[in-house]
Amino acid sequence: MSGKAGDEFTEQTDHTDGTDRTDRTDRTDQYAYEAALADALGGLGSGVEPPMPDLVPGAVARGARIRRRRRVGATLSAAVMAGVIVLGGHALLSPRPEPAPTLPAGQPSVWSPSLELVRSILSAENGTGTTISAEQPRQPLRPGRYFRMTTADGSVNDLYVSVSRTATDPSYSRPTRACLDSNGRVLASPWNGLITRCSLTERGSGSLLIYYVADRHLATGVTYLTPGGWTVTVIAGTLDEAATGRSGSGPRTGPLTQLATDPRIFDAVKENGGG
Repeated sequence: MSGKAGDEFTEQTDHTDGTDRTDRTDRTDQYAYEAALADALGGLGSGVEPPMPDLVPGAVARGARIRRRRRVGATLSAAVMAGVIVLGGHALLSPRPEPAPTLPAGQPSVWSPSLELVRSILSAENGTGTTISAEQPRQPLRPGRYFRMTTADGSVNDLYVSVSRTATDPSYSRPTRACLDSNGRVLASPWNGLITRCSLTERGSGSLLIYYVADRHLATGVTYLTPGGWTVTVIAGTLDEAATGRSGSGPRTGPLTQLATDPRIFDAVKENGGG
């Protein structure tokens, strides 16, 4: 083919061939891209798939820990409450320290002899070497009049002496640790809470009680009950709670009994309006 028609055919052919080549190139590139993408995806999917983590055992273990903590907390709370209840019950049920008994409403005043009278009574016992001096403990076990008694062997003791009308205390809760009269009634005394090992004997027309006062140390006590309704109390020993360094033997009951049973004690009470 020649001439103009040939040229047009040639141009068309060349144009068609260029277009076809371009389309083929594009398709080739697309096929190559798809093949590469398929190869890449296939590589990701090759081999054994890693196992997914099992969350169930962990959740079960965590739940068990939570329940265990709750049980422990509940147990501790119950134990604490039980301890509070037990301690509270113990505080309510355990015996409280026994206070000094309250004397009956009709209990009269308590009188005390003078220093001169006590000296005159005890000095009558010749050869004993007992001396009496004025003394008031800093912290006496019970309120009242006190003296200082020094015996021949060097023993130094506090001396308590009082005179009052004989009275009984039916409200006292521990008669086994208090002095009883001949009828088994508890004698009213501010010392009842400290008295122990009390024994009663008859002396002439009256009754004589000998006992001990128990605190940090043992003190000796003598109480004389007269037929006329008088009570004379004489106690010797360490009766000062603040005292330290006391030495020597305990007081004997002889001088205490002599002081408690001397009739001059009652004469002094009458002179002071007690009779």
